[in-house]
Amino acid sequence: QRPLLITGKPGSGKTSLAYAIAYELMLGPVLLWPITTRSKLSDALYRYDAIARMQDTQNDKSELDLEILLASAEDRKPDAEKIAALKTGRNLGDYIQLGPVGTAFLPSHLPRVLLIDEIDKSDLNLPNDLLNLFEEGSYEIPELVRQKSDELVPVRTEDDDLPTNIEKGKVTCYEFPLGIMTSNGERDFPPAFLRRCLRITLPDPTDSTVLTNIVGSHFDRSDRQPT
Repeated sequence: QRPLLITGKPGSGKTSLAYAIAYELMLGPVLLWPITTRSKLSDALYRYDAIARMQDTQNDKSELDLEILLASAEDRKPDAEKIAALKTGRNLGDYIQLGPVGTAFLPSHLPRVLLIDEIDKSDLNLPNDLLNLFEEGSYEIPELVRQKSDELVPVRTEDDDLPTNIEKGKVTCYEFPLGIMTSNGERDFPPAFLRRCLRITLPDPTDSTVLTNIVGSHFDRSDRQPT
């Protein structure tokens, strides 16, 4: 429940550390949320496409009217099954997709690694909003809560081709995600925020030997010819 705050200069390996942790602990693909000055927690939890839903509703209504009109012109009964489907409307979950943070809090027997990259670029309130979420371990999707239905609603997630079912519009994790936040040290965080994080500062390379080893680790040097 205490996220890891990694501070260091650009290129010091902050992001690579998150991927290394996920690989070593076999926790699956890293869920990445790159931060900008416009980033909002609500967008990283889920996205609801209200415009697409409105357009589809209008198209379904037009198709319903057309089916009734054609049936009358052809002197036949309207297709009852088609009429019922058009009146029922489409699944609300078709217009909802969980973001990286929302996906990280899905019920799972193993925690997911959530990488929040360059959090020092965020709005002043975002760090505290994140920590409140890490304390609660749950969030709601108001559009689904308003349905007041006990049926499971399938929605898309940040993982490709891996949808999930939401019950009563609420998501609660089994295991808290492993939150890793990176910072370039470009701003100071409130003391209360820092107290609630585990902090690591990555050191700068001290000599050319260290830099050579870092660069060399990205290449297979077994077939290099001596100079």
